[in-house]
Amino acid sequence: MVKLFADAGWKTIESDAVVRGILSDSEVVQAALRAHWGEVVFLSTGEVDRKAIAAIVFRDDAELIWLETLLHPLVRAEWLNQLAAEPDHDWLVEIPLLFEKRLETEFDLTVCVISSPDVVEARMVCRGYTGAEVEQRRLRQMPLQEKAQRADRVISNTGSLEFLKRQTHRLIEEIQA
Repeated sequence: MVKLFADAGWKTIESDAVVRGILSDSEVVQAALRAHWGEVVFLSTGEVDRKAIAAIVFRDDAELIWLETLLHPLVRAEWLNQLAAEPDHDWLVEIPLLFEKRLETEFDLTVCVISSPDVVEARMVCRGYTGAEVEQRRLRQMPLQEKAQRADRVISNTGSLEFLKRQTHRLIEEIQA
């Protein structure tokens, strides 16, 4: 969906991509990771091993809280800076934990993209996640139906790509009207 908004001329921010950038580029964050977990969360190349971090934080609430406390303010600052730099532009900010972190009041409109659990799992498995990893992530998030109830708009991503495109184009037209 982010690509569809970008194709329509919107500026987009993907929070997960911002996190990946911070993990790979921020020496301060890397130093904090080393101080907290040691070399176990780094690959032999010196890069942050996101899978190793996920294995730690998805089995220990305290570790997840520590990581979120480190990263979330940096991610928020990044999207706030980008929005402030071009305030008159149309923006889409993708935040997977929008409702969990109570960030919905920061935006004019919230959209929840829903898919059936089996479709979500199949897509994540195709991206290299195990069934257990998918379940770990699902348990850390608000139930999708609750997110859908809280959102201003809901888009279904269970059908075809053409169906998703039609819904997204309708939403963009509605917003820009």
